[in-house]
Amino acid sequence: MLQEETIETDVLIVGAGIAGIRAAIEADAQGARVLLTTKGAFGKDGAATWMAGSGYQAAIYPPDSLEQHAEDTIKGGRFLNNQELVYEFLKLAPMTVRELDRWGLRMAKKERKVLMWKLGGHTYPRSIQHVKVGELLGGEYRRVLPRQIRLRERIKVLDDIFLVDVIKKDNAVVGGLMLDIKDGSLKVIKAKSTILATGGFMGCYELTTANPTLCGDGHGVAYRAGARMMDMEFVQFLPNVPVWPPAVRGDAYGYTFVFLLRGQLYNKLGERFMERLYPVEKEFITREAIDRATVREIREGRGSPHGGVYLSFKHLPRSLIDDFLKPLKDNSFFIALKEAGIDIGEDGLEVAPAAHYVQGGCWINNKCETSLEGLYAVGEVGSGGKDGADRLAGNSLSFCMAMGIAAGREVAARAKAIKMPQIEEAQVKDIRDQALAPMERGDGIRAQEIKRSIKKLMSNYMFFARKEGELGAALKEVEKIRSEMLPRLWVKAKTKRFNLDWLEALEARNMVDVGEMAMRAALMRQESRGLHERADYPNEDPEWLKHIIIEKVNERMTLTTEGVTFPYLELE
Repeated sequence: MLQEETIETDVLIVGAGIAGIRAAIEADAQGARVLLTTKGAFGKDGAATWMAGSGYQAAIYPPDSLEQHAEDTIKGGRFLNNQELVYEFLKLAPMTVRELDRWGLRMAKKERKVLMWKLGGHTYPRSIQHVKVGELLGGEYRRVLPRQIRLRERIKVLDDIFLVDVIKKDNAVVGGLMLDIKDGSLKVIKAKSTILATGGFMGCYELTTANPTLCGDGHGVAYRAGARMMDMEFVQFLPNVPVWPPAVRGDAYGYTFVFLLRGQLYNKLGERFMERLYPVEKEFITREAIDRATVREIREGRGSPHGGVYLSFKHLPRSLIDDFLKPLKDNSFFIALKEAGIDIGEDGLEVAPAAHYVQGGCWINNKCETSLEGLYAVGEVGSGGKDGADRLAGNSLSFCMAMGIAAGREVAARAKAIKMPQIEEAQVKDIRDQALAPMERGDGIRAQEIKRSIKKLMSNYMFFARKEGELGAALKEVEKIRSEMLPRLWVKAKTKRFNLDWLEALEARNMVDVGEMAMRAALMRQESRGLHERADYPNEDPEWLKHIIIEKVNERMTLTTEGVTFPYLELE
């Protein structure tokens, strides 16, 4: 007999950000029983959705169109996108804006028409804005989306619960074993379909705009289960993210702030280096260009004391700055700056690129099915090549909503077509034993030490100007962590209730998997394209118009390639 509590559901959704919530709503609307889970408090967890900026793309008004939106996306992705997925998901974007409007998202309008903002790479303005100029939309998503779940009483929510691993029968996923963080119990969730909506792995970096709990949990679980992974070498960094003062470290508002108030970047010599590099665009160029220029200044010794450069607004009249700040007096970013003694009219803000979004994740089709029967992936963990080599600004959340709709429809139909699967006790026991092993050891390596090592390696070598020798050395360190440190992973605290030390031990395993996948893919791609920059292969190579596919075969990480096709937009 299984000792764990067993819960049955048609659909298990792991992750309750915008993608997971939208999938739950759709599956419920189609009549499926839904269990929505998150490893934090529902609506207050570490989902990147709640920290989102002001970008949400949808081609609503002519002369804009789906075709133009898709073309901008593919060009921004350096033609590495899966064009079928781009069209399939973006065609739903206008509908999702209308949906968010009905749900009460406060967006700027004029005469009932949604006001659209033009972001980098857009041919036409197509991004919604907060009704209050200068405010980000993350708080609006937090206010609106969880309420939609609470209004649907049939959707069951389990918060403070963590997916240890999925459970398989033959090649199909039939549920998962989960740790209930509240009481330390292990629960078997038996499900006809499982949707991963766990977000990215930005928490594998030292500086990130996301919550550090985003450790690549879904990426690690999917890889260990044998799902095909792809594009793990592509990580997006947001420029102009504060590194000092500590109160605003990692806040994404720094990037938006530049565009709202026309900030300027300086190195420690007082040189406006973006003007030297880009005399026309200056600071108002693509994120990738700002990132690379900033990193160059820092690495060549012209950075600020805390590892950044200076963002300045001192060139603006004081009255203009004061007028801008008046309606934002309750904005947490500016409150924190004031409390830290920073006056943006006088002081430079230290900023640097921060891990912001990941392109890599599970291979998926247009129904968000992974290569494993019964396992789906949406949002950042569901790659499929939708983003290509660089994500166009404002696409992430519209992709998330669309993917939630697609996956929700599919799993609901599947729930009607198949019987509840059986769970093999032997497999549950293996997963349970692995989860309990760190708790049962008397001493060893703490999870925090492994996490610090992975973050340092990723921050140093999975950044810009990657090199073969450095990536090879970093991989050896990861292999050493896997072979020597993971087997000795030890949880010092033995209490069961809210044992975050135990949770970190389980997260650490996912971070090691993510680190190795990302580094091996970066080492294999011998070119520079989009977010992947190799100092030893500085140019794009048409021979590398292909995805790197990663799979676990006979306990080894194997890498192959899959060519890109051009069904809609031909390569320039």
